[in-house]
Amino acid sequence: EALVAVSTLVGLLTCVEPLVSKEIGAVAEALPTLGALVRPLASVVALVLHQVGALAEALPAVPAPVRPLTRVDALMLDEVGAAAEALAAVGAHVGLLPGVDPLVADQIGASVEALPALDA
Repeated sequence: EALVAVSTLVGLLTCVEPLVSKEIGAVAEALPTLGALVRPLASVVALVLHQVGALAEALPAVPAPVRPLTRVDALMLDEVGAAAEALAAVGAHVGLLPGVDPLVADQIGASVEALPALDA
């Protein structure tokens, strides 16, 4: 797990990025960055490779009033039998290109969905 980055007022490329390779039967998740008032490229990125039978999710980046490129990106490769989803970027009041971009390759038997960016 990657723990939460808390109370970052101003920073460049502040984010939480776990890299999990070949994980079987566990929960892999990136927790949200909280309290980021002003910063460029703030995001939560989860990269999970060869995951079998687990729940992989990227939680939303929450209340960041001003920041460009507000987004939550999830990349799942070779995932079998898991629910993979990228949740919405919530509370981005002012931002450039807010969105949620999931990239899923070779997925079998899973529910994949990308929810819309809210309040952008």
